[in-house]
Amino acid sequence: MKVEHFCELLKQELNEKATITPDTNFKELESYGSLSAVLVMQLVENQFGVSLNPRSFRNINTIGDLTEAIGKEKFD
Repeated sequence: MKVEHFCELLKQELNEKATITPDTNFKELESYGSLSAVLVMQLVENQFGVSLNPRSFRNINTIGDLTEAIGKEKFD
């Protein structure tokens, strides 16, 4: 999957209007709320088969951080 496509999936999942790029801090998005962390972790597991540890998820802020946690090899 391309990182850009993943950004679009996150945008849809979070119902975000703003453009999302690898540099976007998704935790600062207007649409990000208390349930969003669960939605993001579920999206990652469904799309990549990778389970993110909720404790380590606290240290993930940007889409770039998230792609590194998923594994660069999963992206084109």
